[in-house]
Amino acid sequence: MRHNSDVETFVKAWVERNLRDEGSLSNTPAEIDRLAADLTGAARAEGISGGDLNRALGDIDDYLTEQYRQIGAARS
Repeated sequence: MRHNSDVETFVKAWVERNLRDEGSLSNTPAEIDRLAADLTGAARAEGISGGDLNRALGDIDDYLTEQYRQIGAARS
C-alpha cells in the first residue's frame, strides 16, 4: 500500500500531462472511462494499485470529471 501523498503526487503529475492535452474533451462518460483506464494503467506501472488510487482520490471517474471541469474553467 502506497501513502496517499505519494499517490496524490503521481496523479497530479499525470493529470497535468494528460488532461491538458485533451483540449477538445467532450466530457462524455466514454472519454472519462478512457482516461480512468489510462490513469489506472500508468499507476499500476508505478506500483500503485487501484485500491491505493481509490483511498487517495475516491471514485476515479468523479475525480477526473472534476479535474476536467477545473481545467476547463481555468481556460475560459
